[in-house]
Amino acid sequence: MRAPVKAVYVVRFFQLVTVRQLAEAERELQRIKEKIERTEWNHGYYRALQGMLISKRNNNDQNTFFATIDTSNKRALLNFRREFQEKVENRLYTDYDRGFFSAWSDYMSVLRRMDLKEVKPPQPHQLSTEPNTAAEASPPTQAL
Repeated sequence: MRAPVKAVYVVRFFQLVTVRQLAEAERELQRIKEKIERTEWNHGYYRALQGMLISKRNNNDQNTFFATIDTSNKRALLNFRREFQEKVENRLYTDYDRGFFSAWSDYMSVLRRMDLKEVKPPQPHQLSTEPNTAAEASPPTQAL
């Protein structure tokens, strides 16, 4: 069974990566690493988070999935989330792969809830893991 880490750590990581506060995002990623149970699913989830951070740090978004994300298009974010969630639920993928896709699904969910018109650094008291719609009613996938 997968033991999740509190969603607040993951949500904060996603927020920090999005606003490019990479040093703080790296510290949050370290906290996540220290708290996750060692499973294949969690390893895939963690590697996805690590890849997001590395991609943002290299400032090379044009060659990554980040280049295709329009954070103002909530419908597109929902479609990406659904695509990733389909992969998470597909038993043909390994636990590692499903954990990896789960991280991306969770990230799309967080992006939909963020107001990115006026990007500000996230504050700890502003973190919310409450979904806005019934389509997002599931908590971050049991990856951490």
